[in-house]
Amino acid sequence: MAFVLTIAEGQGRGQKFSFATVDVTIGRGATNDVVLNDAGVSRNHARIQRQGSGYFLLDNGSSNGTELNGVVIERPQLLREGDLIGVGPVAFEFAVRAEAAGNNETRITSLPQAQEQATRISTLPHAAGSVAPRAGGTRKPGPLEVFARLPRGVRIGAGAAAALLVIGLARVSVSGRERQGLECPDTISVDDDVTAISFGHGEVDADCGNQAVFGFNVPPRTSALFHYQPMHIGSPSEVELRLNGKHLAWAPVAGARGELQVVPLTPALLAADGRNFVTVLQGQKGKEWSVGRVRVDLIAVTPGDLKGAQESYDRGRRKLQERRVAPRNLYDAWKIFLIARRNMEGLSPRPALYDEVAQLIKDCERDLEKDCSKMIFTAARFEKYEQDDRAQQTYREVLLHFPGEDPSSCRKKAQENIVSAQVEASE
Repeated sequence: MAFVLTIAEGQGRGQKFSFATVDVTIGRGATNDVVLNDAGVSRNHARIQRQGSGYFLLDNGSSNGTELNGVVIERPQLLREGDLIGVGPVAFEFAVRAEAAGNNETRITSLPQAQEQATRISTLPHAAGSVAPRAGGTRKPGPLEVFARLPRGVRIGAGAAAALLVIGLARVSVSGRERQGLECPDTISVDDDVTAISFGHGEVDADCGNQAVFGFNVPPRTSALFHYQPMHIGSPSEVELRLNGKHLAWAPVAGARGELQVVPLTPALLAADGRNFVTVLQGQKGKEWSVGRVRVDLIAVTPGDLKGAQESYDRGRRKLQERRVAPRNLYDAWKIFLIARRNMEGLSPRPALYDEVAQLIKDCERDLEKDCSKMIFTAARFEKYEQDDRAQQTYREVLLHFPGEDPSSCRKKAQENIVSAQVEASE
């Protein structure tokens, strides 16, 4: 009997990993079975251990704790189907599998003692990867062809005593200068780099004519939210959003800088094979229009827990009230509200609290982006006046405000600038 971990939150969402071992370790250290390269993850963070006929989740004395369904555990906890395991910025959904791994899973099984108990990692076929805007005059493949060609969104490497599973998405880094005049592919994969690019017609990074098609995966038992910022839209029925060819919504009227929109993706319109496409269509050819900051949030649908949602909501409100006390409290409030929403995703009908939490998430993301912009601008100004030490100090302060993955990729921006400064110093 094996168990499967599916990434429900964090980089690599939707990826599945099947384990046929009795003891699986998770942490930042290279000797773990699952390696998460994040400052919020301890070297030996947590483990999943088979005891009798069940699997138990244990925390290995980690600094930030291990969560089970949004609650930090203090002692070993029996895992049940659909439980969510939180380790740093990643949340895994747990499931027991008696059969072989499915098409979108990476199977991990222990080898005999004679081979030093190494871990075998074999990638199974038919896993979808990512698409990124690229320059050049080559033929642009269709959506299904794009998904079929690309590699898995998981980087796999081998260690001496154990193979290492490093979770992340394949992506193309695009700087502000390189965004100018990007060719718009037939299908644009929704990943972290896409959030910084505008698509449409006119003054945009990638000119797509009268439509832009965004592709992404939605695993089973998962709901999805489509985020985008409309710009240069003059009438209520000018720009349409279609999900897999069916009407989803109309983009609102927006000027040069519109308000961020969040559109729930109708479950009945999601594709059975998990590969989905949102088309943003401008009905008036040749007219200027654009969408930016595109991303998709995936939320694992678990049995509803209104009590747990209320507890998370109360914790999040307390964090908001204390946001001036510690740099990361706003970020922590946002993460806790995400847990509250997840606990209500499986409820039918959904309580009024669901809408309030959704608005709080939106408010937190807006304020996080403001904080990010202010600090990144301050650091850039220090760099302009050759005050590199103060710039580096500001980038490190960003890491305190953003201890994990965030919608605006603020932590990533700061880390890239810190690394580049260290490289320059060594040259």
